[in-house]
Amino acid sequence: MKNRRCLLWMWLFFLPWTCFGQSQEWREITAQDREIKEVPGDPGASAIQLFFADYRDDDARYQFIYHRIKILTEEGKKHANIEIPISPWYHFDGVKGRTIHPDGSIVEFTGKPFEKVLVKTRDLKFLAQTLTLPEVTVGSIIEYKYKYSWERFTVDTSWSVQHDLFTVKEHFWLLGRSRQLQTNEYLIGTGSRLAYEVYGNFTPPHRTKNGAIELELENQPAFKSEEYAPPVADLKPIVRFFYGGNELISSEAFWQKFGRIKFDESERFIGNRDSIRTAASAAIVGETDSEKKLHLLYSRAQTTRNLSFERRRTKQEDKKEELKPNENVGDVLDRGYGTHNDIARLFVALARGAGFDAEIVRAPNRKEFFFKPNYLVAGQLASEIVVVKLNGNDVFLDPGTAFCPFGLVRWIHTSDKGMRLDKSGGTFVVIPPATSDKSVLRRIAQVELGPDGSLKGTLDVEVKGNGALEQRLWALQEDEAGRRKGLEDEAKGWLPEGGIATVDSVQGWESTEEPLQIHYKIEVPSFASQAGKRLLIPAALFRTTKQKQAFQHKERKYSVYFPFAHNEMDNVILQVPDGYTAESVPAAQDIKLPATRFVTTRSFANKQFVSKRALVINGIIFRVAEYSELKSFFDKVQGADEEQLVLQNTAVSAGK
Repeated sequence: MKNRRCLLWMWLFFLPWTCFGQSQEWREITAQDREIKEVPGDPGASAIQLFFADYRDDDARYQFIYHRIKILTEEGKKHANIEIPISPWYHFDGVKGRTIHPDGSIVEFTGKPFEKVLVKTRDLKFLAQTLTLPEVTVGSIIEYKYKYSWERFTVDTSWSVQHDLFTVKEHFWLLGRSRQLQTNEYLIGTGSRLAYEVYGNFTPPHRTKNGAIELELENQPAFKSEEYAPPVADLKPIVRFFYGGNELISSEAFWQKFGRIKFDESERFIGNRDSIRTAASAAIVGETDSEKKLHLLYSRAQTTRNLSFERRRTKQEDKKEELKPNENVGDVLDRGYGTHNDIARLFVALARGAGFDAEIVRAPNRKEFFFKPNYLVAGQLASEIVVVKLNGNDVFLDPGTAFCPFGLVRWIHTSDKGMRLDKSGGTFVVIPPATSDKSVLRRIAQVELGPDGSLKGTLDVEVKGNGALEQRLWALQEDEAGRRKGLEDEAKGWLPEGGIATVDSVQGWESTEEPLQIHYKIEVPSFASQAGKRLLIPAALFRTTKQKQAFQHKERKYSVYFPFAHNEMDNVILQVPDGYTAESVPAAQDIKLPATRFVTTRSFANKQFVSKRALVINGIIFRVAEYSELKSFFDKVQGADEEQLVLQNTAVSAGK
């Protein structure tokens, strides 16, 4: 028995290198590899990927990745600095790398990778293994290969066939067996098999004799992103995999079955309890207005401790704190805690207890990609929001998201299809987005200009709606120092080059309905410039660098995409030095498109220059056909921001 265990251990140890039926050895350097000097169609490119491989075996729970890259310019040497992302749910099983010089000599990587934190939350760290391949020169070929493994079965599998570099050849291979799985958030049914959906224009994969899925492609152009583009996962050609059983007959059958299961589940959880009706009556006591009643019920539900926006706990911590899964809304009410979906269901129960017609809507998450009906993964509609009939109209609400104010749904769940649940399975609905007036960034600067052109003063910032919500959710993952640094970095990005912003105070971190308010002290060393006896002052204090980059090109490949509609409102009150008077004040402007507007007013009196600016973006997607008109709009915005107030030094003139 002991020998058998030893043999089994040895077999598992060597399995990562042998289980795929695909070679994981270094590939031969071909004559074609040596001869390539530039990228087809892009002669100035810094590097080219000669070969890429992604081999995965879901039964053995291992994945193997291989990159071969040729350095074409000095700039391309940066590709020797390698960053391998590591998911918290995967094990990193090692990396090998080497540099092949043009003369054929090989330098192996013998160092040890070190960890770099990419993203850190209170409960998870997303890391990268980083390394630098040795002695890389122009003309060198670098290659590296590494492995992942995991313990629990996962369905989060996809092939992105377009990379940041032009790729000459790429090979994908995935082996997935039929299996028996319990019903969960990712699939419906117990019998399951591997299936996939292809998004993009390329030759689809094929199944091999042993049941694996394989794809080989050549000459894939590099992916080039654009500012304000839709989620990258919606732009790159991709193969998405999922496991399913009988529900694979059709997407309509899958989602109807999903809807019936989730409706039954949520209705059992909500139930019909006297304790809920009593709590609803207590929340709205004395109120007669329907909207105000609903608002009070919403606030009551949100007083529940929201476990979904706290750090993930260990089983030992849960046991110590005696946190248990809630079985129904009575548990949520009595225990005073729940998950995102628990709190949404509690609100439905309270609303119904007060006589409102309220239903659950399973919502998408377009932060990663827009809902794909043929991608049969129930996790696409994992979150629950609520729709309530109020004065004859459907009102969508998001009580399960911490800090989400009444009347708003977090942007990631809007402007996309969700499923409104009912006993027949549910109906797809588009969850409406908030209009621009619901998400406002207001900046008021009171500053003084020195004779040397430097600027000092204060900046008061008020954020409400989706902008404030995202700031608050981000702040949950940060300590006080992290919050301060994040706010200061953001404000520094608004100011001209060299500007400094120091947080003086913040109000509203824990509020849901009130705006988030930040008070800064700011400095800009060289805000204005001298031109003889004149002083030239920018009409706008705040930079629009990202907009300038996004709209600098005459043509565009992808739609222009804003996560949510919003308003920017700026008021800059600038005190000028003694002895100066206005020679030229920029004119007011009012520029309109159907979904955008830009308004400015500028005035000078009593040694004060007052510049007011409002930018309204009342849409989220502007198609490529609309780009020319939108570019013209933002060119005018940029032009207005670059205008100057011209001051004349009257004291110098009088002296002359």
